Amino acid sequence: MLERLASPLPSGLTLGLLACMVCAAASGGIAYGFGYRHAEALGAARLSDLKDKHARQASETAEANNVRLQQQVTRANLAEQQMFAVLDRLGTEQQPIQERIPHVTSTYRSEPAAAPEPIPRCVFTVGWLRDYNAALGVPGALAGPVTGSAGPAPWAAPGTDAELLESGVTPADILAHAQDYGRWARSLASQVTGLLTARETGTP
Repeated sequence: MLERLASPLPSGLTLGLLACMVCAAASGGIAYGFGYRHAEALGAARLSDLKDKHARQASETAEANNVRLQQQVTRANLAEQQMFAVLDRLGTEQQPIQERIPHVTSTYRSEPAAAPEPIPRCVFTVGWLRDYNAALGVPGALAGPVTGSAGPAPWAAPGTDAELLESGVTPADILAHAQDYGRWARSLASQVTGLLTARETGTP
């Protein structure tokens, strides 16, 4: 009996077992190869989809930024047009005032039925002119002469006798200055309003 147990398997059975083992190993290898390639293809497809998604998002973001930029340019152009329109309107409104200055500052009537006569001489002192400029916020008005379009203005230190001297300023000068100052202030207010409006319009 021991001799039977120790004897080798029949050759046919051995070959059959070997064939099964080889087939099993080959099947496992083939299955592994198919599985790896499938996972690799699936990963590549997902990566491609992710790249496409990012590309679409980048394109949409760029397009949205371009639209916002165009809207900002449009609002800025509109604000500029409105500002120039206001400046033109202010110039048109100021022209009649400019033309009336000589008339309303040189003649007057003492009563409705009286004949026109020259306006009495009006004196504005050097101190008045100094403080007028200071009240308007003209830089250096209290420290020394202020230079304007007509040259340095008369100036005197506060509390000195010289501040009571005549400055040479006339009512026509004051009205002309008020006209220029009013046009500047209204123009500035219009620009600020335009900028605020453009900003509020562009705020989401």
